[in-house]
This record gives sequence, C-alpha cells and structure tokens, in this order.
Amino acid sequence: MKNIIIVGAGRFARELLCWLEDSLDPASERIAGLLDDTLAPAPMLEDEYRYPLLGAIAAYSLGPDDVFVLAVGAPAARLAIAEGLAARGARFHTLIHPSAIVARTARLGRGAVVCPFALVSAGSRVGDFVTINSYASVGHDAVLGNGCTLSSHVDLTGAVQLGVAVMVGSGASVLPRVQVGDGATVGAGAVVMRRVAAGATVYAPPAKTL
Repeated sequence: MKNIIIVGAGRFARELLCWLEDSLDPASERIAGLLDDTLAPAPMLEDEYRYPLLGAIAAYSLGPDDVFVLAVGAPAARLAIAEGLAARGARFHTLIHPSAIVARTARLGRGAVVCPFALVSAGSRVGDFVTINSYASVGHDAVLGNGCTLSSHVDLTGAVQLGVAVMVGSGASVLPRVQVGDGATVGAGAVVMRRVAAGATVYAPPAKTL
C-alpha cells in the first residue's frame, strides 16, 4: 500500500487533500497524513479533514512505502524542500486530477501536481515539482523548469519556456516562444510579450518590469 504524505499543512494542503481523494486508487493508495514545520495547520484542517499531522519535515523518518506531495505554493521554497527530501531518499507522487487533460505526448516530472480542469498539451515538458493550478493551460511544446507554479487560469502558449522556480500569477498569459528566466515572477493578469530576465518581476498587459 502506497502511503501518500502531504508536505505542508496550510490552505493549499486542504485543496490537495480534496484532489487526492478524487484520484486515489483505494486498493493500492492511502493518504497517511501531513508534515509541517510550523506544526500549526490551518484551523479548518483539523475540523474537516481527518488526517494526522505527522510532525516536522526534517524529523520524519521515511518509510519504504511513503511517497510525498508538496503543498507549498512558493516555488523556491517548494523546490528546496523537495531537494532536501530527495537527498534523504524520498520518492514523490505525481498528482493528476481526473478532470485534467494531459496529452499522451506530454511529459510530467516527479512530484508534479496538475489540478482540476488544467491542460498540459502535446509535446510539452513539465519539470519536477511543478504545480499547475485549476484551469491553467500549458501549450504545445512548452518547457517548464523544476519547481514552477502556474496559478489558476494561466495561459502558457505554444513553445513558451519557463526557467527554474518561476511563479506565474492568476490569469497571466505568456505569448508563443517567449522565455522567462529562472526565479522570475509574472504578476496576475500580465501579458508577457518578450523575454523576462532571471529574477525579474513583470506585471500588467503588456507586461512591464517592476
């Protein structure tokens, strides 16, 4: 039996618990609990979700049947936690909600999360520990580096390239073949028409550097 453990016990964890419940194979998978370094989960977590808090991330002893899903929104933080767990031998669960569409020629990295009604199109390459939120779309032949976050209703068009740990805010669009550098932030509602430098923040339509 695969023991799926959520890393993080905040508000995003509540969403992932719902998506996991929708996609579990009860014959071979179960939700074992959550890890959180603050040990102070959102109050509704205890009231509405009957899963145990298993302690801090670093203190947890990995079991042979454990696999992990990261409920951490910030790309750099999620990537750092994932790399720390991987260095200890952790394995990761790729979560694809049943309502999401993933083309047969798309490729998803380990620990990716594809939320309800998201689209990952033909020939796209999604790196490790990427989160694609509800109604976001990854166009054909797009490439997403490790640790990226796409917020809801993001539109990455054909052949877009995102570097490592890029954050794309709700409703943003990136035009075809545009490149976004490592650690950049694309603000909510932005329309990105030209290359974004590593570490830059852009906002507004058309996107401007902050």
